[in-house]
Amino acid sequence: MEFRINKITFFALLFIFFSCQNNKRNTLSVIHEDFGEEIITLNQEIVRREKADIELIAKRYEWDLTITESGLYYQIVNQADGAHPQKRDKVKIKGIIMLPNGKEIYNSTTDGLKEFTVNLSDEIVGLHELVQLMRVGEKANVIIPSYLAYGTSGNGADIPPLSSLICKIELVNIF
Repeated sequence: MEFRINKITFFALLFIFFSCQNNKRNTLSVIHEDFGEEIITLNQEIVRREKADIELIAKRYEWDLTITESGLYYQIVNQADGAHPQKRDKVKIKGIIMLPNGKEIYNSTTDGLKEFTVNLSDEIVGLHELVQLMRVGEKANVIIPSYLAYGTSGNGADIPPLSSLICKIELVNIF
């Protein structure tokens, strides 16, 4: 059995299809406008609460942290000379990355050195930003907010959604 469609029917179906697509877009924009303010308010509250939690963590560890424009909290423990890594530089770091409850998610003693290309690898945004603030041999205490780490999705069973990360990192090498 052969199915044939004439030109008029074909163009009528195309018109209906694209008309429906436009209606979907209009409906979505109305939904977006209706919930936009609520979503913004909710996100602001999440960030406010996370900031309060981060300040408590810093107080507990007695860290005097600097806050970057993006919201990364860090403290260089020991100053060193030399250049900062730039985009496309490969770096090696060592140290510990853990959740606020103390659960370690990375420890260079057991997991080995972490090596990545600055701004061109799948490491979390907070690590890329951090290493560019450091020089080889420097150690840093860091708290990475969730939005610079694994965000609202987390990372499997190991890192829950909206988790800040506590880090003690040393920049070992730039190459």
